[in-house]
Amino acid sequence: MAEKNGAVPPPNLNGISRPGRGSVVVKPKNMKGTLRRLWQLTKGTRKGLGWILLLSAFASGASVLSPYMTGRAVTAISGGDGVAWILLLLAGIYFCDWLVKFLQAFFMAAIGQRMIHYIRKTLFDRMKMLPLSFFDRKRHGELMSRLTNDVDNISTTISNSMTLLLTYGFTVTGIFIMMVALSPLLTTVSLCGVLAIYFLTKTVTKHTRKLFAQQQKSLGALNGQVEESISGLTMIKAFGREEEMAHEFEEKNKELCQTSVRALIWSGYLMPLMNVINNLCYVAIAVFSGVLFVNGTISDIGLITSFLLYVRQFTRPFVEIANIYNNFQTAVAGAERVFEIMDEQPEPADREGALSLSHPRGNIEFCHVGFGYAPERQVLKDISLKIPAGTQVAIVGPTGSGKTTLIHLLTRFYDVTEGCILLDGQDLRDYRMQDLRAAFGVVLQDTALFAQSVRDNICYGHPQADMGQIRRAAETAGADSFIGRLPEGYGTVLERGGLELSQGERQLITIARAVLADAPILILDEATSSVDTVTEQKIRRAMLEICKNRTSFIIAHRLSTIRDSDCIIFIGDGKIAEKGSHEELMAGNGRYARMYRTQTGEMPEPEEKPQGM
Repeated sequence: MAEKNGAVPPPNLNGISRPGRGSVVVKPKNMKGTLRRLWQLTKGTRKGLGWILLLSAFASGASVLSPYMTGRAVTAISGGDGVAWILLLLAGIYFCDWLVKFLQAFFMAAIGQRMIHYIRKTLFDRMKMLPLSFFDRKRHGELMSRLTNDVDNISTTISNSMTLLLTYGFTVTGIFIMMVALSPLLTTVSLCGVLAIYFLTKTVTKHTRKLFAQQQKSLGALNGQVEESISGLTMIKAFGREEEMAHEFEEKNKELCQTSVRALIWSGYLMPLMNVINNLCYVAIAVFSGVLFVNGTISDIGLITSFLLYVRQFTRPFVEIANIYNNFQTAVAGAERVFEIMDEQPEPADREGALSLSHPRGNIEFCHVGFGYAPERQVLKDISLKIPAGTQVAIVGPTGSGKTTLIHLLTRFYDVTEGCILLDGQDLRDYRMQDLRAAFGVVLQDTALFAQSVRDNICYGHPQADMGQIRRAAETAGADSFIGRLPEGYGTVLERGGLELSQGERQLITIARAVLADAPILILDEATSSVDTVTEQKIRRAMLEICKNRTSFIIAHRLSTIRDSDCIIFIGDGKIAEKGSHEELMAGNGRYARMYRTQTGEMPEPEEKPQGM
């Protein structure tokens, strides 16, 4: 995790180190393996990468050749020779340097984005194949971060860091070769400065790693507090907790400030001290080479000029390479997080010879069904139930009893762990998944609308529907009247995914969507949970209409909406506690009857007995 690893961040233009994009460096667990896999994944999208490698070698040419040519110019001037040709050659080198770097950026932009486009597409395609259980385990914000931030880190590394790393690598190698060729003795002396910079960086990194990790942790806590404060602002104001909210924010903000100051002070030591070492090394080389020149060991003043210029350029790439390498590690760690998603088990594939389901009748049978989200905690236990086609079934029970889980098994969002569910006499797992899902029209408890027009949201499951069909579906669901009052009616775009509508209006649109889908099996999961009494009655009448000649499952806490159901099933403790029509269950005077009378005010809610009685 980002909170556990850190390193010295790249320096800014003012010479003060700071964390890149406000985050610490995350070290990959297996860099070689991840790079190898990333290389294999992008096979077929790397066309032109060889040219990038060649251009990177050429891009280092100006840094390697210009100091040598400058030294030749000094030698020519000291000898009284003409230098015009040398100056022209230098101008040509710098022009070629600009052209090579332009071509490098031009080609890398296309290659890098093509590779990232493929990685992002592959990841998204993989995510849509994952089962619902995966999304239940993972926070949505974290998944979005992997799809955007982690892939963006990979993109930045491929497009920028990789080319710079190659260029600096060639530059350091070329400069070192030229320095050795000019003077092995002066090269040995200059390496002392490189060693000093290495130990300085190692010492500073030891302190900043912990500080930047703490900074990231404090930043995460502050962001979490800000998100909670904004999303819960209505509740905060209702309970008069503004002062406490501000105090908590100030504490976390102060902690982040103090940690950031310490981290930046420590990292701020690096560049000034590095400049001091560079300058001292430069002075030492200048003095030493001057002594050698006076003693006659070195007779070419141009050689000294070239070497001093090389010394200036030799240490600078090391710092940049270190920073680029840090970014490279973060990108590889991001690639590992991407591969974690790609390695998740997808939804079970259709069995070999899977059956098509073009005209389901709707006969459903639960045969000793058991299920648990975790092996040690069973949610449903030995559920056995026969539901003839066209039956309207209501599923009721206390919160957490397993009502919605039963529906998730029916639609194969999850597969049973015990027993089986039959549709028209065949195990659900024997059908093609696409055909099975198309057999259900679903209205879930949590409304899901998209940033599209009302019309597009209603016909989401039936995109070929014409306007007449859409309007009739909305009328059946009782949504046509309020849709007509919207600024552009059915063409009104829900900019915020429906948040501009009331919860009840959003629910009516999702019901209209299920009506238009015209599926033979209908599921209404708490469809009336967020509407007023008048709207509830409208939905109830609509439910009676749309459930005709369909096998339908209705989950409801408001028992008044399911009185007319053919069969009411009361789930308690993961089992079928009671089953029958409304009249039968009321006559039985069991748990359903007590719950119904409590809701309708016919009897007070029974008090809970103290523990131990």
